Amino acid sequence: MAFQSLFFAFLVLIFVQFTSSFTGSEYYLDAEYSGRNFFDGWDFFTGDDPTHGFVTYFGRASAQVSSLIHAAEGQPAYIGSDYETSIPLSGAPGRPSVRISTKKTWTHGLFVGDFKHAPGGVCGSWPAFWTLGPNWPFHGEVDIMEGVNLNSYNGMVLHTSPNCTISQDDYLMTGQVHTTDCAYYPGNNIGCGIGDDRPLAFGSGFNANDGGVYVMQWTSEYIKIWMFPRGQIPEDIVSGHPNPSTWGTPQAHMQGSCVMDDRFQSHKIILNNAFCGDYAGNPYVWDSDWNSCAKSTGFSTCEAHVASNPAAFKQSFWEINYVRVYQLKDPDAIVRPSIPYIASIEPPQPTLGSNLLPPPSPTATLCPAYNFTVIKSGKANYEIECGVDLEGPDIGPPNPNWTVTSLEDCIVGCNYWNDEIEPNLCGGVTYDMVTGACSWKSNVRGTRVKPEMNAARLLYYAYPAVTDDTLHQTIVEEPPYVPISVTPQTYRPFGTSTSTSSFLVSETSSFHLPPVDRRVRPWVPKPVCCPPHICRHMAQQQSLPHPPIPA
Repeated sequence: MAFQSLFFAFLVLIFVQFTSSFTGSEYYLDAEYSGRNFFDGWDFFTGDDPTHGFVTYFGRASAQVSSLIHAAEGQPAYIGSDYETSIPLSGAPGRPSVRISTKKTWTHGLFVGDFKHAPGGVCGSWPAFWTLGPNWPFHGEVDIMEGVNLNSYNGMVLHTSPNCTISQDDYLMTGQVHTTDCAYYPGNNIGCGIGDDRPLAFGSGFNANDGGVYVMQWTSEYIKIWMFPRGQIPEDIVSGHPNPSTWGTPQAHMQGSCVMDDRFQSHKIILNNAFCGDYAGNPYVWDSDWNSCAKSTGFSTCEAHVASNPAAFKQSFWEINYVRVYQLKDPDAIVRPSIPYIASIEPPQPTLGSNLLPPPSPTATLCPAYNFTVIKSGKANYEIECGVDLEGPDIGPPNPNWTVTSLEDCIVGCNYWNDEIEPNLCGGVTYDMVTGACSWKSNVRGTRVKPEMNAARLLYYAYPAVTDDTLHQTIVEEPPYVPISVTPQTYRPFGTSTSTSSFLVSETSSFHLPPVDRRVRPWVPKPVCCPPHICRHMAQQQSLPHPPIPA
């Protein structure tokens, strides 16, 4: 008997050592984004918001001169939104904000975000910390932190191609399973979601507690998510030697019928704060029975509130201590596969000056010397774009006798429109060097490359459709999705059974989720009231005339 006991103890020791080596103790740092070079590892998205938000995403230069971003050694990186400018409801693309994605991609890993402050808890805001593959939905999406408006709970959601489900075994997690079908179907982008309704998990409670840490662990078998409030962060995360096997039950454990390596590949990390759109701005959510922003703001629509109340978004910002990605060390490897990317110790990159360049002299030529440079003209800031034609409706000259002999004359005319005739009516101009004609744009919907034309874009109003990073000096289009060969899928009506049973969520009059008895098996669906991803799905079903695209 003594021998059997010793042998059993030996097996337990071997098992613990084996599992430890694969669950956290052998993770090594692959990338860290922090310090003065925080933004050097990210791309700035400047295209149309995929979720139809009332938002203008600024490029790096525009964001810097507009004080929407800031990074310094020993300080949290700051990503904010405009809180000074009143935006016209008609014709304007929306309130300036920032959306960034990492230049690097990963398949598998430990993704850690330490946030001192996040944009949640503000009517009209839609912040998210998430990852995305190159061909949506076939390469997957993982929403690590997401919420809207006055929500005080976090939504953790997977989005995939059809025939992918997660288990309903909520004893594996502390969060509440709301839906199990992860797939996108035409007209339905609900995903499989789990809610974390702890007061410190999201929104005003999160910020009042100096934030916390979100962690996503992604392996071939599962995706797990933890959220640790400030003061409860494990020491191994703080010290940079994370070991998930010591963290206890996660808030989300996502595993089921999916073959993870088929559904999730080559993800970038994304941070953004949108406004309104398909989720936060949908009437069902905006004027809900819980945390109604229509009642608290007095505005019947999200867009009207966001346009008219810039000061409301002073607290709609990120403060990021760091974002880190760890990889699991190959036990058979002699050395680590690569040197980690650590932004704070990377060689310093050329930075934009804190002051705008002065207006050019009457004899100066804006192009090409001022290409992608922000200049000040009158009260407004313009970004110069050489060799492009701004797309959008032409409102014509401010008066029939306006003289134009240069791009500078076009800009002055745009100022006249906005200062003397109608505020914010002119969003940008294009000057034709061959014909001498100027086009004054009431809205900038995009750009076309035309060497004979030069343009200027009003920063806080016109839609940035090209890069304005002076380190690149070139027109850059969004990289196309990577083409892949996709196995034909049968689109199954939402709510029908799969290899893992699914269920339709019922509504109740109570917002709060009921307590879960984790001793009970099998799992029994609990009634809930519109968790984040359910609300978004309802919003999409009610308002979108076409299939949605990734959040």
